[in-house]
Amino acid sequence: FKRINDTYGHAAGDVMLQHFANLARGDLRKIDTMGRIGGEEFAIILPGADSAAALLFAERLRRKVAETPALMGDQPIPMTVSIGIATMDATDDRVDAALVRADAALYRAKERGRNQVVAE
Repeated sequence: FKRINDTYGHAAGDVMLQHFANLARGDLRKIDTMGRIGGEEFAIILPGADSAAALLFAERLRRKVAETPALMGDQPIPMTVSIGIATMDATDDRVDAALVRADAALYRAKERGRNQVVAE
């Protein structure tokens, strides 16, 4: 995201955030929830989805983002997304435990070369 802002300007960064949100919303069910949690990070909650369903959703979204550049005027701006997946566990003692695990998985995806999905 920093590279996009540095290369194309902050207006392009805003376009990219909106573009990603629109792409992600297109695959959400009515019961799913998505929110921006900071910078270029989003959280998507998929109630009732198991790990396999979450992985399918995330991989479909990753491919869609990679194959659908945003447009800044007439200029296409390509982007990719790294995704970390975690499931909620009945033994979690904190409300944000799954989010913490998803964030750790996200950083593993970035360390492994970006543009990929990593499950906890």
